Amino acid sequence: MKVKNLLCLGTVFLSLITFTGCMKDTPIEPPKPVSFISVMNISFKAPPVEMLFQNEKVTPPVNPGSYFTRYSSVDPGMIDVTFKKAGSDSIVASLPPGDYYDSSSFYTLLLYDNPGGGSLATRIKDEFPVADNTKSFIRFFHLSADVPQVDLEIENTKVYTNRTPADNVNNTFYNEFQAYIPGNYTLKAKVAGSDSVIASTTYSELAAGGIYTIFLKGIPGGTGASAYGIEVLRAAN
Repeated sequence: MKVKNLLCLGTVFLSLITFTGCMKDTPIEPPKPVSFISVMNISFKAPPVEMLFQNEKVTPPVNPGSYFTRYSSVDPGMIDVTFKKAGSDSIVASLPPGDYYDSSSFYTLLLYDNPGGGSLATRIKDEFPVADNTKSFIRFFHLSADVPQVDLEIENTKVYTNRTPADNVNNTFYNEFQAYIPGNYTLKAKVAGSDSVIASTTYSELAAGGIYTIFLKGIPGGTGASAYGIEVLRAAN
């Protein structure tokens, strides 16, 4: 399994090629099919992890609260994904074996806290909406296992209500993106049915044509990355 650019895009090199002779003598190979993945480690009750494809380590240690800001390319096919405690053989979580990754498809691999204890992993196939440069597109993940239910408000308008921890795993409707009006907004996660704010942020711009995953993360008493917070991840490759 060949893995490309899992943690960074690397440096792009530009070459000037001088063609000699007839072009038909220099066949041009079509682009090789690839799949695209993004990784979110939002499990604060687990140690830093390394991700393995089959038995091949493909990332350095990934700290809780870390996530890829861009999709990375991998060869299509069946991939067994395991998250192990960094520097050891202790398995933190794994995906079901034999998952197939289609060419030209996009996936998010999510490591999250299990409300019942421990960490779990899931694979989300990201189905992007038809391009529309008059709208933004959003979805919301509730990834704070110790908060039973939350509402997400965008500029005092409830957009998602009564969301439970990691409910997008079993209800795939929550993995879909919905159209929203572009603009600058304050985002608030509140205890469901109340005005008690768990976390808030002001996001500079939900851009027209942009596709965003908004998520609540954090644990009680957390500091730094593990503090309650709302983050916004724009899809990019």
